[in-house]
Amino acid sequence: MHEYSLACEIMDNVISVAEENTAKGVNSITLGVGRLTHVNPDQIMFCLETLKEDNIAKGAEIIINEIYPEMQCECGFCEDAKKLCFVDDEIIDDIRTFLDVQCPQCGQTMHASGGHELVIESIDIEQ
Repeated sequence: MHEYSLACEIMDNVISVAEENTAKGVNSITLGVGRLTHVNPDQIMFCLETLKEDNIAKGAEIIINEIYPEMQCECGFCEDAKKLCFVDDEIIDDIRTFLDVQCPQCGQTMHASGGHELVIESIDIEQ
């Protein structure tokens, strides 16, 4: 489970930022997790919830925002994958879905750009 090592690195960064700013506590941690990162959001959430219990981040809310790739076509058409990966009005959230998206303008197979991010978007601290 590589999510644990990623969560450890994230928590180290959160603690460093809190210490650098002489924080009394951490209110929330917001992460951006790309849909193509091969990181399971539920597992990283579990790891972070466990890691935060013994440090300044105890009690912090953890928010995870999913980052979808942009789908691009050779014809020039671009669109957020979240808007294109639907079947019967329900988003298909399987990573393989992004490999077979047809361009609505020309019918060619589109390719995914982005969605590989794993970033700390914000750390809300109490001073």
